[in-house]
Amino acid sequence: MKRCSTLFFALFLWMGLNAQNTLLSEDFEAGMPADWTADPVWEAGSTGALSSQYFSIPDHTNIVGVNDDAAGQGGSSNGMLVTPPIDLSEVAGAVLTFEAFFGDGDYGGDETAKVLVSNDAGATWTEETSLAGNFDEWQSIFLNISGYVGDTIQIAFDYRDGGGWNYGYCVDDVVVFAPPAYDAAILNVSTSRFQELNTDVIIEGSFQNLGTETITSLTINWSDGVDTYSEELTGLDIATGESYDFTHGTAFTAADAITYDIDVWVSAPNGETDEDNANDMTTTKISGVTFVPAKKVVIEEGTGGWCGWCPRGHVAMEYMREAYPESFIGISVHNGDAMVVGVYDNNVGLTGYPGCNADRVMLDVGVSSTAFEDYHSQLVQRISPIKPSIQAVVNPESRIADINVSAEFVTKLDDIDYRFSVAILQDSVTGAGSGYNQTNYYSFEVNNLPLVGAGHDWQAEPDPVPAADMVYMDVARALLGGYTGTTGVIPTSVVAGDVASHSYTYLVPAGYNMDHMYAVVLLLDGSTGQILNAERADFEIMVGTRDEFANELVDIFPNPTQGELSISVSLENAADIQLQVYNMLGQQVASQDYGRHSGSMTLPFDGSQLASGAYTFHLTMGDKVAVKKVVVE
Repeated sequence: MKRCSTLFFALFLWMGLNAQNTLLSEDFEAGMPADWTADPVWEAGSTGALSSQYFSIPDHTNIVGVNDDAAGQGGSSNGMLVTPPIDLSEVAGAVLTFEAFFGDGDYGGDETAKVLVSNDAGATWTEETSLAGNFDEWQSIFLNISGYVGDTIQIAFDYRDGGGWNYGYCVDDVVVFAPPAYDAAILNVSTSRFQELNTDVIIEGSFQNLGTETITSLTINWSDGVDTYSEELTGLDIATGESYDFTHGTAFTAADAITYDIDVWVSAPNGETDEDNANDMTTTKISGVTFVPAKKVVIEEGTGGWCGWCPRGHVAMEYMREAYPESFIGISVHNGDAMVVGVYDNNVGLTGYPGCNADRVMLDVGVSSTAFEDYHSQLVQRISPIKPSIQAVVNPESRIADINVSAEFVTKLDDIDYRFSVAILQDSVTGAGSGYNQTNYYSFEVNNLPLVGAGHDWQAEPDPVPAADMVYMDVARALLGGYTGTTGVIPTSVVAGDVASHSYTYLVPAGYNMDHMYAVVLLLDGSTGQILNAERADFEIMVGTRDEFANELVDIFPNPTQGELSISVSLENAADIQLQVYNMLGQQVASQDYGRHSGSMTLPFDGSQLASGAYTFHLTMGDKVAVKKVVVE
């Protein structure tokens, strides 16, 4: 258990307060309020209108903001946005909450976004907080201003650009309210959803003190709908606005592979009645799993030949491939060079290069070997509800790849929106021309910084490294099913043991070397966009020194089938015929030896022994091989 310093929180739990406790509320939906005072650089607008090339504001409702990037390198955007007077003479305490977006683009530290307070009609101002930069998302700010109780105050949102070409400061949903004396609010439950059967599941999370009285004791409760467990925490010292991480002393146990709704709530701060019950409780889901599927962590790294710092990404990807071959999948998403895949590049959502998304849980985060290892260590611990499988079989004559994917579920789930997506990748990619050069800021010709890996001593290389010396790995070549995945394939309700499957077809371009290609199935949660699990498979090319791919010699009917199957074969010369049948998990489920035959014939196969689903039939006929997909209903 620990107490957390607090200015920044993800939730505004004060929304349950009575209207009479609200002293100021402004969402800027009607534009700039007439009773606010704003320097000219502050304006109201949408995120799109206030964004620019480098100051990309995440989606939000109407906001006010200053965009220093829009003013240009020689421009200045210093200025304040000031509230009307706020009377604190009749309240016991006061809190300011608002949402802010501030990137701090001046890495020298001169750009600032602050909150100032004046109790003398703006004659003097006191700094209450200075925001830290965060390019990834909006920040939720909670600031205790009870020190001004008894005064009439004004609040200023102050931006200083530091004299350079920086970014800006945006504000939304500004509220000042008078909190009650006792109000403990549950912030979150951090217990992971998917848990092994019959193991202790620790209920943990955090709460926040939204009252004016310091919390010295509190009761934490949880219930599975049958039993309720309460534990009193004592010896606390949680001031207004501070949060506290708790761990309940009684564990939960998932006895079945189903989903349980667990209510968690706080009560009795200091033994008193909590004055705002609306924010006391939350419900979390815990699902027991029949087994723990192997977890693959996917890092989608944004890179580009034009990007001088991107050699760092090449090195980090190589490090992870070698250090974690069983649990890491890296995908290089190229931008602005000869290897761009538009559907990937346009949706990956990176604001800087190199950058990356890790399992699409950690978004637009930094790139280095150390960072990748840290993301992996956190995400590989997540239990996935799905075991994915994938097969990729390529006809070298038509260059058509048949890609079959599947997902086996390990728990009961309802109202889900899970999806398949398949990334096609290629290793050892080379090319000619500037589109395959690699700009290199580590070069002795530029910054002269040490960096070794991915086949280069980058410090000793020129800038740029010419295309003739570059070999690119993990290159995304296509994205089947789109960035957000194929909908309507995986059922909305499943139970443990259910298997969902789907097939894709991909035409390999003539310039791509199939020997270095592979496919990655991404299991996506459509409600969150996160990658739940993934698996990869090398392209299986059905031709070699012995085998000849000969699909045209074989027909299997009826297809789909509900029982008996007929396999029509036409052979010019006598050959031994063997059949192997594989399910979507890549497991061989049936085989049959038909002996030696020649000419045209029809061979029987009892399909009634197979469960419903899609299967791959491999028919070997001497030195010829046919691969057919068969659906059993």
